[in-house]
Amino acid sequence: MTEKELRQTRSIPNRQYPLRLWYMFCEEVCTIIDVDEPRERIEIYNFTDRLQFRAFGIVEHPSFEDYEDFLESRCFPRSRDKMKIMLDIMEIPFYDPMLIIEKTEGRMAEDDFWIRIER
Repeated sequence: MTEKELRQTRSIPNRQYPLRLWYMFCEEVCTIIDVDEPRERIEIYNFTDRLQFRAFGIVEHPSFEDYEDFLESRCFPRSRDKMKIMLDIMEIPFYDPMLIIEKTEGRMAEDDFWIRIER
């Protein structure tokens, strides 16, 4: 379901926390993730029944650690060869999954998932 279709057929919940991530497959909204980083709280809203398309799969109430693992899963690995060169190219001072996702939208070469960030 695209964001436009979602807005027409289902209500998008009010944002619970300062940061909202839209986990997308092509133009389909899969999961909305609201995040309160200082308090380490998250709230999720799934918009698909396909577990493999959900940000946290079968997990309905992910922990903040699950959220951090999810972010890192949408980045190149910490152990990647020549990582510092990649960070320099992206003008990122150190490995931080959120900073990387802000630059790459969490896009990976092997799939069509991506993340839109709202602050």
